[in-house]
Amino acid sequence: MDVTIIIAIVAVVLAVVITLAISNNYHKTQARNKIGSAEEKAREIIDEAVKSAEAKKREAMLEAKEDAIRQKNDLDKEIRERRAEIQRSEHRISQKEENLEKKLEACEKKDAELARQEQQLNKQREEVAKLNQQRVQELERISGLTSEQAKEQ
Repeated sequence: MDVTIIIAIVAVVLAVVITLAISNNYHKTQARNKIGSAEEKAREIIDEAVKSAEAKKREAMLEAKEDAIRQKNDLDKEIRERRAEIQRSEHRISQKEENLEKKLEACEKKDAELARQEQQLNKQREEVAKLNQQRVQELERISGLTSEQAKEQ
């Protein structure tokens, strides 16, 4: 019986050692599986985060491009409006210049007409003075007196 008890104790010890080894191996395998699963999940999370970041980056780039296009269109519109305003101003200025040129021509014509009338008036004055002188001479001849002698009498 002693041998049987020793064999039974050795068998129990061996069974415990084998069970512990199997249990330890099982736990290691489970831990490796969990670590592998956790690493896989971590890779998936990282990949998803990278994809999300790239999508956000593309979206931000797209928004920036759209904003740049909007600003360019706004600037183009403003430039067109300013050009149109400048053209309107230039047209008004050219009309004013034309009006001033017409007024200047009219003034020059009036000046020329006034100069002609003044010249004609001076001729008429000279003729009147000449006629008056002739009349005075004729009166002096008829009366036989000079105008000063006639004034004295």
